[in-house]
Amino acid sequence: MYNFFLRSSIAHRAFFFLSISLIITQKISAQLDDIGLSVDRNPVFSSRDSLNFLIVEGESPLINQAIEGAAIEIIGDNIESVLFIVNDGNNDITINGNLFSQPNDGSVIATFLKDLKSLPFSFSYRVVAVGSVNINSIIIFPIEDELPGLAKKMEIVSGAIPKPTIISREEWGAEDSKGAYSYHPYFDKLTLHHAACCSADDLEEGKNQVYWIQDFHQNGRGWNDIGYHFLVDRVGNIYQGRPETVIGAHVGGANTGNIGVCLLGCYHPPETSYSCTQEITPESREAIVRLFSWISDTYGQNPSLLLGHRDYFGTTSCPGDNVWIELPRYRAEIFDFIQDYFEIPPISIFKDPYPNPFFNAVTFSFELKDKMDFKMNIYDILGRKVNMVERVDASSGRLEFVWDGKDLNGKKLGSGVYFAKPSPSENVEPIKMILLKK
Repeated sequence: MYNFFLRSSIAHRAFFFLSISLIITQKISAQLDDIGLSVDRNPVFSSRDSLNFLIVEGESPLINQAIEGAAIEIIGDNIESVLFIVNDGNNDITINGNLFSQPNDGSVIATFLKDLKSLPFSFSYRVVAVGSVNINSIIIFPIEDELPGLAKKMEIVSGAIPKPTIISREEWGAEDSKGAYSYHPYFDKLTLHHAACCSADDLEEGKNQVYWIQDFHQNGRGWNDIGYHFLVDRVGNIYQGRPETVIGAHVGGANTGNIGVCLLGCYHPPETSYSCTQEITPESREAIVRLFSWISDTYGQNPSLLLGHRDYFGTTSCPGDNVWIELPRYRAEIFDFIQDYFEIPPISIFKDPYPNPFFNAVTFSFELKDKMDFKMNIYDILGRKVNMVERVDASSGRLEFVWDGKDLNGKKLGSGVYFAKPSPSENVEPIKMILLKK
């Protein structure tokens, strides 16, 4: 089966193996961590063809579990093609590898999709390149058995914490799912990942990288859709992956009931041959806390459930040391965010009205907990309503407006004491103002 590939001289093979062993690291990219399992590499051999292309050939070890495909990660220049030869139990089959250039790190992932169940087996590969080639890792895609999901979305009672701003699938240009989703039958897991391959510092870069991950997951791994439910870039933008109500593909063997969030960036210093030393930004951390607070409240998930990918089966470094070590802090901040939210009144005074006393106009400044229909009635000293200020669908956060000292008919009121009472809020005492005439 492999004579076609492994045809270089013994002396050349020995020299090349010695050389390549000095320069290849056996660190697996987190994107591959999230889609498969790393296996040992056998010796790799190289030669030059008549057109002076570099030919790199190798073989996987014997594999004793059923798979639905595999991949190799290549550090190299100008990869022309990758061929895989696999045996389905009867015949040798040559498959053109699907090539994916990872953003930010210069590596290429070559994958093939094929169910292989006749055990044991191995596969070989042939890389054609213009420049140098290092085979960084070999990854297999085990056939994943999950608990059955639901055909229909289960009823969810949304909580009180508002959903943070999410970049929709339409906004980042998502492709349609290639198949039907299976809905979570329950929720009992929260998981944080890092992308490793991607590190977006603005919205457009984030959209492009999320699209790349979807393309890789759909066409490189063979999944219906992007594996994660949400992704967060380094400036705090949150992107919708799959709907969070459906079963994802991010922790093989533990996807049912699990909502997965991926940080764009590389946070595990020894992870790869390229730089992977980033620290999470304050913007990313705030987005993570807000997102998981909303998820926890909406889907009845205790923040203590939040784990890193590595915490499940110990087969990966994801989400990287620089993030994983912070998980206890994130869990505490999510708890605090939820607790603080329910202690915050719907409306609070941000700043006392000014100027006060006033002649022509007075400015009010409130803090709104949520988006709401805001109303403020103004009364004279006898308790008669003289005016009303209204804001429909006022956004959460700061709300300012000006009262010009006139009644409902636009007539200037006389000097005296007036009171303002916002609604809906029983916690804000009537605000006293003094109107003076010049």
